[in-house]
Amino acid sequence: MEQPKHVYGIYIRCTPQQLWDGITNGGGARQYFHDRAIESDWEVGSPVAFRNRDGSLVIEGEVLEVDEPRRLSITWHVLYNPAVASERPSRVTWEIVQHGVACRLSLVHDDFDGETPTYHGVAEGWLVLICSLKSLLETGKPLLVALD
Repeated sequence: MEQPKHVYGIYIRCTPQQLWDGITNGGGARQYFHDRAIESDWEVGSPVAFRNRDGSLVIEGEVLEVDEPRRLSITWHVLYNPAVASERPSRVTWEIVQHGVACRLSLVHDDFDGETPTYHGVAEGWLVLICSLKSLLETGKPLLVALD
C-alpha cells in the first residue's frame, strides 16, 4: 500500500534563483510563512529551524538534499502542537524547473507513518504558503490567508 503524501504544483513568474531564495531566505520567509523565520546554512546534514518572532522553535528538521537552485529536501517535525510533537519527522521536498519566464514549483510532503495528525494538519497549509510565496515573488506582496 502506498503511503499518504501531499503533492502541490504551481507556476511562478520568476527565475529559479529567485524562487530558491524565496524558499531559503530566513527573514524573507516571515512575509509568507505565518510570520516565521527559517534558519539553516542549507548544507546536507545541517539543522533547519522555523521560529516565531519571540525565537520559539515551532518546526525543526534536517537538510537531506541540496541542489541549488533546483531541489531541496528536509525533514519536518512539528513542535508547536503537543498532539504531533511525538510523531516521527516527515519529509518536505521542493523542486524548481524553469519554463520560459516562469518556474514550476513542485512541493511534496511525504514519509508519514500513515494519515497522522501532521499529515492532516499540513494539508491546506502548504497550498496557502506556496500561493503566498507566488504572490510575494510576482507582486512584492504576500497573499495573507487566514485558515479556520
